[in-house]
Parts: sequence; C-alpha cells; structure tokens
Amino acid sequence: MCKILSVLLVIFSTVLNAEALTVVPFVHSFDPEDKNEKTFQYYVENKTDDFLAFEISVFRRKLDKNGKDILEKDTESFLLRPSQIIIPPRSYRNVKVKWKGNEEFKKNPNKEQAFRVVMSQFPVNLNKKKEKNQQAAIQVVYEIKASLYATPKTAKPDLKVVSENAKAIVLRNDGNKRAELRRSNLVIHDKKITDLIKPDDVDTVIMANSIRIYEKKVK
Repeated sequence: MCKILSVLLVIFSTVLNAEALTVVPFVHSFDPEDKNEKTFQYYVENKTDDFLAFEISVFRRKLDKNGKDILEKDTESFLLRPSQIIIPPRSYRNVKVKWKGNEEFKKNPNKEQAFRVVMSQFPVNLNKKKEKNQQAAIQVVYEIKASLYATPKTAKPDLKVVSENAKAIVLRNDGNKRAELRRSNLVIHDKKITDLIKPDDVDTVIMANSIRIYEKKVK
C-alpha cells in the first residue's frame, strides 16, 4: 500500500508520510449495466493528527503513446456524495459514487471507459477565526489519483506487437478493454514483453483501441 501511495501522491507544498492516508480502492472496475455494481464507495482514512480536506472530481482518462495521462473533466457520468470532505484526525469518511451513464456509453455499450477519481487536498484551519476582510485562499497541497473503469462484462483486450527495434517496442490494443501488461503473454525473441521493457513500466496498461511505446531496459 505504501509503495502505491508513493507513486500516486503528487506533492506540491506540504510533505506527508505515505502512511498518513488510506484510500480504498485505488483501482476499481464495475459493470455499467449491473444495477448491483453501479453504486460503490471510496474509503478515505486520515491517520494524522491534523484535519485533512479534499475536493473530489472525476475525469475521463486517455493515455498518449508514451503513457501520459490525458484528463478531461467529467460532470456527466457519476454522482459524488459528498464532493468535498473534511476528515478529522484519526478518522475516516466514505465517498459514495453512483454511475449515471453518458453519451459515449449509449453509442458504444460494449467498450470499456477509463476514468480518474482525483482527490485534491486543500488546507483547512479550524482553530483560527477568519479576520475581517480576509480572503479565503485555497492552495492545492497534493492529489490522489485513483483509477476507475466502467467495464462491460463482454469487454476483452486484444494486444499485439506493432514493431520492435533495439530501443523500443510498440504495442497496440485492438480490444475493447484495457490490456494489463503484466498479464500479457506476448513474447518477442522467446522472451516475455515484461522481461524486455523497463521495470517501472511493467504494471502499466494499454487502453482499448490505442497504441503504447515502451522503452527497452538497458542490458
């Protein structure tokens, strides 16, 4: 858990121990047509002695060919309750998420959609009264980015090798579900893909109908 947190926390102005916060789940998939899966919760636990406050938003997620997130704010697909939380010290809060659907799902009901649930921290001071004419300033301290997928039961990945040279491997996912590289059985020159690329990229995904370029690890 600590290792995952250290990757997902983007720190700007205040450094918190990775063990200070627990967010579950970090990766979640649900069937958008199953009424029992359309509603779920995030569990956010504050293990510090301070109040922590977060604003919660959902973004549509794509990856460019180098694996960089391309995020677009989404206010259509989900209902969040609450969308802002203040967590007292040594306490927790639950955030309820309900799938509402969207136009893309109506057009392509068999294709998986990828999202980011972004929890952006902002400072709170509950011990001091705001002075007259003092303006409230909200400064993002850090963000937690959880992966969320609307995954139809029939969706499947279809991963293929497009090209390969001494420095890189290009993969294409022709399926309608993300391909998890670690679970891939692709082999080049009698070696698994995961043995050829940089170790930091082994746990990455290739989104449906997209291409990814992976650098080979140095021998």
